[in-house]
Amino acid sequence: MNIIKEYCPQVGRCVVRTDAYGHTLRFFLHLFKEAKKDFPILSTEDVEITRFGGQHYKGSFGIEFSAKAVPESYRKINNLEIL
Repeated sequence: MNIIKEYCPQVGRCVVRTDAYGHTLRFFLHLFKEAKKDFPILSTEDVEITRFGGQHYKGSFGIEFSAKAVPESYRKINNLEIL
């Protein structure tokens, strides 16, 4: 399972998701743990569980949160495709 980290500058939101279609609590806690590596002060109150739309990952889940300073490892995206 590959972790995918993205950032949408137009709305100031980060997305952490995978290339899998998991949706268990363990899955989301794993994504949160990965996000905390890059944003140590991130709390559970800052994070939303999101179901994505679009062509490639429609129906998949991930987490989303606001951020201002984002590591270079986050791929920039033009928009968020949410269901």
